[in-house]
Amino acid sequence: MVMRLRSDRFSQTPAFMMLALWLLLHLPLGAAPFRLLAIGDSLTTEYAIELTFSAPDSDPSNPNTRNWVEIFANRRSSAITLSSGNFSIPGSTADYWDDVLTDTSFNPLTLALRLSIDQELDTVDAAIIFLGGNDLNSAYGSIYNDATPPAALTGLVGHISAVHSFVRSRAPNQLPIIIATFPDVGATPDVAIDHPDPILAARARQRIAAANAQLIALVQTLPNTYIARVDGVTDRIFDQVPFQINGTEFEYAPDRENPPLHIFCKDGFHPSTVGQALIANEILKAVNSFAATPIPLFSNREILGGLLGQDPDQPLLDYLAGAVDDGDALPPVLEFLLDADPLRPSAPFAFTQDGTASFRPSPDALRYADLRVLQSQTLTDDWAAVPAANMQTLPDGTVKIIPTAAKLFYKFEAIPKP
Repeated sequence: MVMRLRSDRFSQTPAFMMLALWLLLHLPLGAAPFRLLAIGDSLTTEYAIELTFSAPDSDPSNPNTRNWVEIFANRRSSAITLSSGNFSIPGSTADYWDDVLTDTSFNPLTLALRLSIDQELDTVDAAIIFLGGNDLNSAYGSIYNDATPPAALTGLVGHISAVHSFVRSRAPNQLPIIIATFPDVGATPDVAIDHPDPILAARARQRIAAANAQLIALVQTLPNTYIARVDGVTDRIFDQVPFQINGTEFEYAPDRENPPLHIFCKDGFHPSTVGQALIANEILKAVNSFAATPIPLFSNREILGGLLGQDPDQPLLDYLAGAVDDGDALPPVLEFLLDADPLRPSAPFAFTQDGTASFRPSPDALRYADLRVLQSQTLTDDWAAVPAANMQTLPDGTVKIIPTAAKLFYKFEAIPKP
């Protein structure tokens, strides 16, 4: 005899309820996104609501640039989210936030803001303080011109410390707090055009770097506090000319249409999507230094292809556009890296009587791919990288390979950057 149980009656039995509880506790569920609370300014505010600079002139109601919050939502929503934890106010300064969060009056607006932050701090996994850009922008003339750094710069770390103290006092002691370094606004066209003296600009850069060093030193004394090196992004804009990702070059000067291959939005001050993606990576590096599950950074190929809609292989494609089979048996990508003429046979390698081999790669093409040199004595399966000590790079970029044996074969591998 087979006994049947009615499902509606079984669902009310203790055995069923215990089974349901066990399943709830043991079945794998999708991990909830890492929740981040942010206190910031327009660099943290979604560009979708900052249309004065994030949308092209031809379509001023539809932004075509994104900030790091939107990039997280678009490309990492299952891993990290701000949701209602984005407390950013465009145009605000660290000085302003210091006043708001330490205000002892009964101002209903500041009380409501502090209460909202208090409530959100009970639900998040970490907080980030991303301020200082507007303080530097308003004081940049004095930072650039004055014989001594102005009070607005020397007091900036103190304001950040006060904001941090407020967050720490309202949050569990173990809650990680990230502090972003100050973006050097001198790297922006809007500021640089009005401050053209290279000596004074270099001094201003040194002063802002010193403020960042002071901020980093402060963070090192604060428990469960981490740094996001946003200043590394503006340093890269200063120093990498032309600015490029994997060989794809970006324009420095702003454009009213906000084309994808421009570093800044049309106002010449706010970083465009590419800059914001690099900022997002600095924030993720800080999060990954304490998060239980690391969140993947944005690769160069994801930035170019996924965020900007560009072909990450465009530098090679541009080279191949004029290439033909020139009969030298060199693969096109290797010719590209060795700066060989794509239209006629090339001999990019030279050898001396002692067996020394030499070649000169294209520094521009090496932005797109790495060139690896392997050696073998038998041309079978004993290929190994040429020891670093046996490769010398001369001032003109020529690479010399000093042989390690009387007879050697070399193999060159081109590896596109990720």
